[in-house]
Amino acid sequence: MKVEIRYQDNRLDVFDTASFTKADPFDGQNMLTNFELRFDSLGDTGLWLTAHFYDAAESYSKKTKEGQTPVAHRKRGWRFLLAESGELDCAESVSVDGKPVLLRIAGELVDMIRFDHMCSIWLTTSSGLPIVQQAVQLFDALCLAYPAYAADGEKVARFCGFSLNAINELREHAATSSEVSEEDDDWMAGFSDDGALD
Repeated sequence: MKVEIRYQDNRLDVFDTASFTKADPFDGQNMLTNFELRFDSLGDTGLWLTAHFYDAAESYSKKTKEGQTPVAHRKRGWRFLLAESGELDCAESVSVDGKPVLLRIAGELVDMIRFDHMCSIWLTTSSGLPIVQQAVQLFDALCLAYPAYAADGEKVARFCGFSLNAINELREHAATSSEVSEEDDDWMAGFSDDGALD
């Protein structure tokens, strides 16, 4: 797994789990590694990567009854701080294996995994639309589908991966873009086919 953090000053941090400094990070007993990329404490302590491992010791096999498959034991591994909370204030994006998982939109880091997942469930015609329009459409669709939650706009926005403030900002931007587009469509109004003014 490769985690990339791009910052506003064009700095790019790359973390590659396939390139451990030590060839056998878990003393040669590891048969499976469980990576956790933790987004739950971004504003408090930062972005963490945790690596747990499954220990396949010979002693576990000896304790297994004949005809049964031995069970590897999941062991706690190590936590790695990829970016402190202060650094994340200047982060443009975080991607995993080339796919954005956090993206700065309307001044905040948006949960792109949640956003993409919810779009795939709730929006049937979102392909090709800018994220700005998709976010507003998704928010509106969820408010219509769950009127009981619509009163708490912040909660609905979080379902979309955004804050309510960001959704409102994107709604204003979408409306402005639509007005500009309509003006562009009318730029030849008043001209006839031969190019002369009507």
